[in-house]
Amino acid sequence: MAILIDIGESLKKFFQKEIIELSDENSIVFESPADVESPVNPKLSIFLYDIVENSFQRNPEPEFIGKDKMRYPPLILDLYYIFTPYAKNRETELLILEKIFQMFHDNPVLKGDKLKDSLKGTGNDEIRVVPNNLKFDDMNKLWERFPNKPFKLSASYILTPVSFPSGRPIAGIKRVIEKDIKMYQLEAGK
Repeated sequence: MAILIDIGESLKKFFQKEIIELSDENSIVFESPADVESPVNPKLSIFLYDIVENSFQRNPEPEFIGKDKMRYPPLILDLYYIFTPYAKNRETELLILEKIFQMFHDNPVLKGDKLKDSLKGTGNDEIRVVPNNLKFDDMNKLWERFPNKPFKLSASYILTPVSFPSGRPIAGIKRVIEKDIKMYQLEAGK
């Protein structure tokens, strides 16, 4: 189970299929913008810069399996990505960003053939893509983490919810199968 890697590979396949400038196998990297060198050919850095537990789905119910077993609930996370294009000229970088915006607008939920099949077995049949509208100051603070790299126009998105199955084994449980109820009638006045 390599959920984070499979999500990255799903994004790579999704972009390479639709963005002609990124069709080369090595044109999409999962490196920090601090590690990306000026490329000869257009390149896209898909950088996972933060992982946060989803506060809205923090306490899901366990899944009951039959009458006597229970699967512990998954961990639900939000993944914060920054997408940074690199090219020899600014126009190509803007074109790549424009296509990313358009693709996520047209596909606000990644599902079906846009996700690796291995993700479906982990409860990730659908992953929403939410714009992370960072203010200019927040984007500058993020870029300050990349020493000796000038600011580049980037797009930030949150992929949510991403389910990570519990590592705990399936538990045996005892359920109430039969109820024995006795009723008594009280006489008035006693």
